[in-house]
Amino acid sequence: MVVEEYERLVPKSDSEIRSALEKYPYPRGIILPGDSDVETVEQLFSNKQLAELALLKHLIFTIGEGKIRAQLLLMFSGLLNRINLTYHTNTYGGGDSGVMRYYRYRIAPNPTISDTLHYFGVRYKSIISAKKELAPLINESNLDTFLAYQGTATDLDQITDESVDYVYTDPPYGAKIQYLDLSTMWNAWLDLPVSDFDRQQEIIEGGRLEKTREEYSALMAQSIRELYRVLKYDRWMSFVFADKNPAYWHTIVETAEKAGFEYMGAVPQSNSTRSFKKVQHPSTVLSGQLIINFRKARSPRTIMKVDLGEDATDLILETAEGIIAENDGATIEEINGDLIIKGIELGFLDLLTKKYDDLSPLLDAYFDLDDETQKYHMPQNKKFKSAIPVDLRLRYFLLSFMKRQHQQGINPKFDDIVQSIMPLLKNGITPEDQTILNVLSVWARRTPDGRWRLRDEGQIRLDGF
Repeated sequence: MVVEEYERLVPKSDSEIRSALEKYPYPRGIILPGDSDVETVEQLFSNKQLAELALLKHLIFTIGEGKIRAQLLLMFSGLLNRINLTYHTNTYGGGDSGVMRYYRYRIAPNPTISDTLHYFGVRYKSIISAKKELAPLINESNLDTFLAYQGTATDLDQITDESVDYVYTDPPYGAKIQYLDLSTMWNAWLDLPVSDFDRQQEIIEGGRLEKTREEYSALMAQSIRELYRVLKYDRWMSFVFADKNPAYWHTIVETAEKAGFEYMGAVPQSNSTRSFKKVQHPSTVLSGQLIINFRKARSPRTIMKVDLGEDATDLILETAEGIIAENDGATIEEINGDLIIKGIELGFLDLLTKKYDDLSPLLDAYFDLDDETQKYHMPQNKKFKSAIPVDLRLRYFLLSFMKRQHQQGINPKFDDIVQSIMPLLKNGITPEDQTILNVLSVWARRTPDGRWRLRDEGQIRLDGF
């Protein structure tokens, strides 16, 4: 019904577009955040886009009601991301609005103009697909017990003490994304009010109220205390982290400990696809995330604290060397993830906070970055600073040496291999020739003339480590 009426009434000429804009309501005069390219919401759209969206919303409210109207508005909400002048496709095969890519309302130099009705249909198919996927999991029992609340995490008064089995949350991190400001376009079209109380309760640095880090930390602490209150004993809370600034980890961990949570470990989780920002800034944008887990225990153990002095640089470099050795090179997110986990467990995140909010300059100064793989490696002929286990050091330098020789079309003799890597293994226990031979045999094969050649990936021996 909505589609049929839209096809009948959609304005086609300039005069019909002007008439539609006079007839159907749309957001007018609603101010956008200060870093936007335009001042008001309606300036994010062409007149044709405004008229089509205004007509579509009018039909949804005229024809739909109850749950049907709510689902149609959900489709409409998803459509807004595409039908506006900030939307543009890119050379990587995707596309998105300025809000989703640049975290601000940026008018695209060459906006992609999409067909409104077509993408309304795409949203319909997505919702139908999601409903089919969820249908087997929904029954009268869980429908009767399902509750959804909108409110502030600083006051979960609708949830009773010790009634929650598990908490999984992805909180905002400082000033990284201005969520409430960036929702302005959607709130305007969906008639969702944003009160002064909403802005006061937003856990963020900056924003329209220009909140400080201290205000952010206080609101985050109150939220964690509320989560502790509603969670049952011996149940878990998980935090998602995807920011390269360790200051926010420090805030979360310290606050969780003070509330009574016991740290249970952190798990790195990589993403299968790279974001637009990751493509633009591969060395400084994280493509994965960490999940930190806490347990509400009656007698929580405290995280061990280590006195590292005032300089955490050596520890950062040792951590980086360790993961580089273990993985034959490491990306910035792999290094950062390992470092944060160690910082949580050893209690030195505050030192990282003081000295480094971006590790890439330090890593760039001490290691070589492979532009193709975006992995850091030890510079050629440079020793490890730290006491990396001998098997990892040996494997790393053997692979590095053999890969360089392979690229140059050289099959080295065993003596050449030993003489090249032995000086790099002096830091710690020096392996015997037989140990070097055993490791070499895993990753390389002997040629008929007694030299060594790197194995193909499918030929790596199963007893490799």
